[in-house]
Amino acid sequence: MNGRSPLDGASDSAATVHAFPLRRMLPLREAAAYLGVPARRLRVLGLLGAGPRPAVRHGRDLMYRVEDLDRFVGLLYSRARISLGEQTRQRQDWRTRIAAPGAAATGGRQGPVDPCMQMLTLDALVSAGGPLALKMLFVSGLGLIFLSHTPLLWRL
Repeated sequence: MNGRSPLDGASDSAATVHAFPLRRMLPLREAAAYLGVPARRLRVLGLLGAGPRPAVRHGRDLMYRVEDLDRFVGLLYSRARISLGEQTRQRQDWRTRIAAPGAAATGGRQGPVDPCMQMLTLDALVSAGGPLALKMLFVSGLGLIFLSHTPLLWRL
């Protein structure tokens, strides 16, 4: 071993620095504004497992990667069979509307809302929450049948 670097004599001044892609992280409220939905809807989507997965949990706050949010938007648009050109046009229109001064004032307390994303996320909520609601109704119906045949309920 002569102590040389693996590059056979390359000096430190010629070392290559690899730049990794910037992984921008957004907290829940900013991620919801980026998507164009209220923060509560993004939280419910996450609870049902139908939304973008948070990258990290910073204390009580959830942090989302912009790449994951873009992937989620693409998935919603592909489920709705919206073409790539129309998706690009709508997202660009949304970004210009959100970047306009006074955009937060037009949406009220929760910020501006994208109507297209409202419909697409509502579909995701219904498709993920529907089976869960039916299971809860079934279990509560069984519980009601069980309680109606017990002597404890007859004494009340």
